[in-house]
Amino acid sequence: MADSTLLEQYKALIGDVGNIGVSALLGVVAFTESGKPLAQVDLVLVLTVAAFAIVVCHVWMKTLAFYRGLFGVKLQLLGEMEKELAFPAFSREHELMKERGVRPLIDNEIWVPRILWVFFAAIAATALTLIFVDG
Repeated sequence: MADSTLLEQYKALIGDVGNIGVSALLGVVAFTESGKPLAQVDLVLVLTVAAFAIVVCHVWMKTLAFYRGLFGVKLQLLGEMEKELAFPAFSREHELMKERGVRPLIDNEIWVPRILWVFFAAIAATALTLIFVDG
């Protein structure tokens, strides 16, 4: 039977895993004033906002990679601690999720900044083209 100190450490680590939340909010800035035709849009502003959004997406992807590593270490620690407990609930849960083909959320979450990066890169490329063609 595990001692109470190990059990308390295990519970604290479980709580820590539960409290780590990756939250990123990317606000899309309105480029035009109400009723303003597209031809009158300030392309430098569009390019600036798109470039900023690309940087935010890059930082977001790096942050997700960090949390993926952090979760991996915490889950490894939980697995090691569960060897001393009566039932390895967390490890068993992981096995059942794997058997059912459920992928970790962080595997899917990485696609959000990737897709947004491509979207804003296309906006930036379009703005640059319009600046040089019309400029």
